Amino acid sequence: MIIPRKRPSWSTGGELVRSFQYRTGISVDRMAILAAVWQKELGHLCGHWELVGLKQGILYVRPKSAAATQELHLRAAGIVRSLNKYFDRAWIKGVKVASR
Repeated sequence: MIIPRKRPSWSTGGELVRSFQYRTGISVDRMAILAAVWQKELGHLCGHWELVGLKQGILYVRPKSAAATQELHLRAAGIVRSLNKYFDRAWIKGVKVASR
């Protein structure tokens, strides 16, 4: 009697990237560009804001103080404009404060 072998439960890196792209609809290249552009465009403000993630076009940011939260609210529209100019199609719709 021949017992079929079970497929290993681990995945390759390529499979994980394809799965991420399929589930989120976001290219990994765009996420890498976003991280680099975030540093370039915001400069010294990056020390006060932590980029947490992106979901359905909304950029989630964790401010490190109440003053940084207020500053984020005031600059949100400008941040979206300055980040979207690096992409062929605007895909960031807004900025929200991430919960702790």
